[in-house]
Amino acid sequence: MASPARTRTSTHQTKRVTDSFENALSLFHETSQRVPAYKDFLRKAKIRPDRIKTLSDFAHIPPTDKQNYILTYDLQDLSWDGTLDGTKYISSSSGSTGTPLYWPRGDVQGDAAGRISQRVYENIFDTKHGTTLCINLFGLGTWIAGLEFYNAAKYVADHGNRISIATPGIEKEVAIDTIKRLAPSFDRIVLMGYPPFIKDVLETCAAEGIEWPTYDVRLLTGGESFSERWRDRVLTLIGKPHSLTHVINAYGMAESGIIGHETPLSLLARRASPSIPTLAERFAYEGTTAALYQYDPRLRYFEVGHNDTLILTTRAGLPLVRYNTRDQGGIIAHGDMATHLASLSVPAPNLLRATPWRLPFVYLYGRRDLSISFYALNIYVENVKYAFETCAASHQLSGLFVMQIEHTRDLDQRFTITAELGREAQPHPTLTREVTTHLVRALRSVNTEYAKLHASIGQRAVPKVRMVRYGEIDTFPGRKHRWIKRV
Repeated sequence: MASPARTRTSTHQTKRVTDSFENALSLFHETSQRVPAYKDFLRKAKIRPDRIKTLSDFAHIPPTDKQNYILTYDLQDLSWDGTLDGTKYISSSSGSTGTPLYWPRGDVQGDAAGRISQRVYENIFDTKHGTTLCINLFGLGTWIAGLEFYNAAKYVADHGNRISIATPGIEKEVAIDTIKRLAPSFDRIVLMGYPPFIKDVLETCAAEGIEWPTYDVRLLTGGESFSERWRDRVLTLIGKPHSLTHVINAYGMAESGIIGHETPLSLLARRASPSIPTLAERFAYEGTTAALYQYDPRLRYFEVGHNDTLILTTRAGLPLVRYNTRDQGGIIAHGDMATHLASLSVPAPNLLRATPWRLPFVYLYGRRDLSISFYALNIYVENVKYAFETCAASHQLSGLFVMQIEHTRDLDQRFTITAELGREAQPHPTLTREVTTHLVRALRSVNTEYAKLHASIGQRAVPKVRMVRYGEIDTFPGRKHRWIKRV
């Protein structure tokens, strides 16, 4: 017989799941009536909205995506009631995987992002106590991340937190000056931005004499995931090794804004997963460990579709119903995660009891479009990140790189990688050979297709690595780094 506490938790989780689907179903019916593009989409798919009543019915609705829906209809037809009149502001995607698109936003989306972020600030960063300087290092302008995270921080500040926000954006010198002049006046600093840029700012500040361990520094990142090796490196830099509360990554999309975020519990689960067979089987992918987040199912309804594609339904500025996010991964109920972590002693039980919310988890392997095709096989950005992070010479690399496929005079494919050196490192043939040798070894270990290709064509499969000095990697002002160059 289940204990009363366990029964209450199970009942609470069941209600969340029920509410989540009911919200999704309600959004479907409202969208089918009020959004001209979706009404036409359903007509062409021969779907009668009045017949969609159950979970099984809902699962048979064709998913929407950028190609079959967003790029097929005008922006107004994709909007509520075929008009942009109710839009408060319009942001654009970064264009990292294609042509930038515009996304209307309103109060509903802003409040959702604010409520999601409030859990991070109050329950993880402890901003209910003391004063906090929040420095926005995301690109500003039309791109969604800078404005989304600014509005979310302001929402938290307006709801009982002593937060002051500075917005230097992706201008590094301005960001460093802001930190130097303002940080000493606050109890806590929250730096939010793209992971590579935040790391660059932290390292530059350290080189210029800022002693990060003397500050209470919290990092709120977004735009892409990163490995636990990367997290450990940054935690050591700020003097908080092994912390589960000082570096939190958020999961979001231009289409919907912030979706979920890491928590101490999700970080513990991700870090412990290699020693837990049931989690290792789910999370291990292409030599990396899947990113893991918690999300509010009443705001974001997830399904897992074909090839482990995550399907999202949410009340965005352009309402999304069964939208193919192109992210691959899966979902785990909170109760199921507790079962996975039962084999751990401390701190898993304490975290499970102390967590102020009982939210499900979503894990992400990444996107298939963040890869290049080389001799008809896929080589993923995460493969190369893993190789550089595990290289003995990693301390001489900044972590930024650009990979692409070129063609020789004979029209053979050539896999090239431009890698940026660290601040003090200099290009040297020995270093290039060392990195290239490790890169091939790492790719062979995590990518079975590459291993077979290398065995077949030998030297032609070896990437041509070009080292450039610190600061010479081409960046796009205001946007997250592009790991792939397509020609």
